[in-house]
Amino acid sequence: MRNLLALVGLLVLGVAGLGWYLGWYKLNVTRTTDGNLQINTTVDTKKAETDSAAFFKNASTVIGSQIEKSGQSAPPEGTPGATPGPGAQGSTFNPLAPTAPATPPAPGNTGANPIKLIAPK
Repeated sequence: MRNLLALVGLLVLGVAGLGWYLGWYKLNVTRTTDGNLQINTTVDTKKAETDSAAFFKNASTVIGSQIEKSGQSAPPEGTPGATPGPGAQGSTFNPLAPTAPATPPAPGNTGANPIKLIAPK
């Protein structure tokens, strides 16, 4: 629950900072004659609307072009991406079938990467 509240707080602060940076609103802080602080806000709703509409329009064109690219780049026949998996008909793969145990290497056969044992002290 704390993480969710922290995420909501982060989103609110992010949108507030982005709005201030893009000029969607302006804050004016002044001190009155009796010593109190007076905060005036000016919100430019038309600028916020046009900026957000332009963002969503650009985002939709980018997403649309990515969808078109993914639809055109289907793998050709016979490539590994088009071959059926282990559950296909005619497959001889059976994950439950017993397999032969692996035989250990002969004592004189060190293989490609020999393991060197150190005698205990």
